[in-house]
Amino acid sequence: MTPQNAQGHRAYFLAQSLHFAAGGLMGVLFPWIITQELHESQARVGIAQAFATLPMMMLVLVGGAAADGRDLRAYIGRLQLSLALVPIALALVIALGQLTFVSMTLGLVVIGVIGSFIMPARDALLSYVTPPEIGLARTAAMAIAATFAGQLAGTAVAASASTIGAVPLLALQAALIATAGVLSARVPLVNPHAFAAHTPAKLSRILHEMIDGLKTVRDHERLRTVILYVAIAGPLFNGMVLVGFPLMVRDVYHGSSLMLSAIMGTFLLGLTLASFAMSWIKPIEHQGRMLMLFSLNNVFVFTVAYFVPPFPVFLVLMLFWGMGAGAGMALNRGMIQSAAPPLYRARVLSVLQFSQFAGGPPGALIFGFMAQGAGIVNAMLTIPVAVALLWITFRLTTRLWHFKREEAIAEATAPVALD
Repeated sequence: MTPQNAQGHRAYFLAQSLHFAAGGLMGVLFPWIITQELHESQARVGIAQAFATLPMMMLVLVGGAAADGRDLRAYIGRLQLSLALVPIALALVIALGQLTFVSMTLGLVVIGVIGSFIMPARDALLSYVTPPEIGLARTAAMAIAATFAGQLAGTAVAASASTIGAVPLLALQAALIATAGVLSARVPLVNPHAFAAHTPAKLSRILHEMIDGLKTVRDHERLRTVILYVAIAGPLFNGMVLVGFPLMVRDVYHGSSLMLSAIMGTFLLGLTLASFAMSWIKPIEHQGRMLMLFSLNNVFVFTVAYFVPPFPVFLVLMLFWGMGAGAGMALNRGMIQSAAPPLYRARVLSVLQFSQFAGGPPGALIFGFMAQGAGIVNAMLTIPVAVALLWITFRLTTRLWHFKREEAIAEATAPVALD
């Protein structure tokens, strides 16, 4: 790897880590404010988290279409600097004593709107900083590891929310996002001229570009099958993280922000360890088979968790869940990156992200209302049942089990001129 390529890698991964450190802060701080400071009901917790994830579901496809054809570095930098203004505004509202359920939810919505444009652009940029000798599968695993390492650090810091309050942590969140924006704008590319001939899609073409991305996924067996397998159980996993974790802390284990941070941190530690491992091990040849085997970890974890073990055992289960999820995510991202046509990469990645975020609003609502009606522990039991049914269905009706490794490294790093 040349010094220029190594520098591009370091800058990209550092920006990724800082951005998601801010996300880790948000993942603990915002639910803590809603449940512990505003003392909202289970249903309203679900409603707030549903609104928080709704923009990603509705706009990430638009974000993918808008990203293709741009100088991604400058584009991402501008978006992240804009995003940094939101936690600053929330900090001012809290400092003035004007925080309400509506103002908090509105802040979450704005963060989701801007984030829906950042995410597909940032993931598409990865292919332009990946040296051919490393390959997209391994680099995608490195990016996942940087993501979760950042989230883990942010989650650890958020444990202090009960002690120091929300305002200093929101200021830190803004600083992390702004720094990530500056770094993103300066990431060196493998081919310095990769974006020279790019032309952003016109506003009138955005819908057409979105439809092209969806058609690309629909018509490609590998893309279609992997994304469906990831997407179908998404509402349950999203609901567990967004609503299940805060309610387990409050209603089952009767803890504080420290306990919520411990759960999130342990889960993220598992994600991080597995992602780092996936970036260093020999490339997996039978990728589809391994993806399906990783997903069985969900059945084990949540079947045991249903019996409400002592809190330290619950933490170990969340570590196992994170490890299985991190390995599976690194694997499916690499499969999608390699299979996606270069001209449509941001759009295809936005379909993957849409499939994941589409589970956020319904998952938060499902878990919120199920928890209020039957208890959060009974709501959690839906996860192993659904995953087992999904596994059997895909094993019998698709070729996912037989998918092998596929690379498209040369195409990924070549300059592209859009017609």
